[in-house]
Amino acid sequence: MKNTQEKIVYLVNCVDTEGPLYESLTATFEQLKIVFGLEITPSKINLEKLRRGEGVPLAIRALVTDFVSPLGRLNYNSNWAEVDKMLDDILSSRWRDAHLDDFGGGCIFNWFIVDHVGYINNPRKRALGYHTIFEHYREKLKKFSCNRDEVHWHFHPVPFYRQCNKSSNNFSYTNEHLQVLSRRVIDYQWFPCAFRPGFHCERPDINLFLEQWIPFDFGNQGMDKESNRKTDLQHDVGIGRYGDWRRATAEWEVYHPDFYDYQKKGTMRRFIARCLNAQSRIRQINRHEVEKAFNRADSNLKTIMAIAIHDERDQRKHLDDIYKLIRDVQKQYPQVKIKNSGAVMAMREVLGLKPEKPVKFEVRLRGNLLEVKTDKACWGPQPFFCFKTKDKKYIHENLDYHGGRHWSYVFDEDTICLNRLEAIGLATNDSYGNSSVWRMIL
Repeated sequence: MKNTQEKIVYLVNCVDTEGPLYESLTATFEQLKIVFGLEITPSKINLEKLRRGEGVPLAIRALVTDFVSPLGRLNYNSNWAEVDKMLDDILSSRWRDAHLDDFGGGCIFNWFIVDHVGYINNPRKRALGYHTIFEHYREKLKKFSCNRDEVHWHFHPVPFYRQCNKSSNNFSYTNEHLQVLSRRVIDYQWFPCAFRPGFHCERPDINLFLEQWIPFDFGNQGMDKESNRKTDLQHDVGIGRYGDWRRATAEWEVYHPDFYDYQKKGTMRRFIARCLNAQSRIRQINRHEVEKAFNRADSNLKTIMAIAIHDERDQRKHLDDIYKLIRDVQKQYPQVKIKNSGAVMAMREVLGLKPEKPVKFEVRLRGNLLEVKTDKACWGPQPFFCFKTKDKKYIHENLDYHGGRHWSYVFDEDTICLNRLEAIGLATNDSYGNSSVWRMIL
């Protein structure tokens, strides 16, 4: 029998949504020292020399000139006015429809939104605070009626010295990840089902945390040996530091991670998709990678090609170039179609997930006893449980488990007395990626 399955590459634009970012001339030269070991006096004249490759060792010349390119890495949106100027363009139907897919659908964005919290120093003038970026984008997407876009979760682990321009490898140093999720549940009745790791970094604690709550993960940046070698030439990210995906699949496939090693295929339930960068000095999307996606789809394998970009840089030219590259490669694969897609929608299609109704909570508060039941299995061992106190603290807690789909919690002197609470929240996902949130205002 002839195979009539459509051959499709699902194009997923993942935006690490972090708000504006400022970088001074001095900071640029500090980064050149950290990344490449180049000690050069900061000046505009020296910056122009570097852009021409003057005095730069041949082995790293291409990397350095790209690092200081005014049209590339240094093309920052340094304040909200510049971010909004870009958004007013790319969120418009005019711009989206300039990038129609083969099904008549315009460009779709997946906004993986971070909260910059837990920091003391902020030299890059980040937009700090819980919900700051989340609220800005909620209003913007509503204004432009961006109904096909999806909103998901992005998180930067807090570094030891709490500097907003630095990175970290773990969730365990602070509980800010729990603070962010608890506040989104209680303040907005919102909970994520897809995630993009900050600095592309996952480690065992992050792997295990995500497994409890989040079904879909767009973190894998597995590449071939040559691409990994180029990354190793940059001191701050070489030899697997931070975004280490060197052992992960370099194919455009979705996999279940291993319990001990998130890069290996294993028996955990979470799905990890591959997502390469468009505006980065490491693990960039290129013609070879686009060809791999089309070749896979042409072999009747449903394929997600996810691309990570940032709102802190002007995305327009980069996205225009990507779509041009994709259409050019498509000429070699006339049977393969492109579909602009939401991250969750793409996972559902590629994995063949059957539609389900979202989880329904049955919650009773009897005196100081909270009883929780669900009408079907939730994702992970228990619902996400949190509460807000009258003195404005947000607390995440574990539930007592009674087997099946039944949990409880006792509010008393050993936990927290009910009369001290302002709100209680519960959230979960299911295997289809439906999110369910329950909230009680006391």
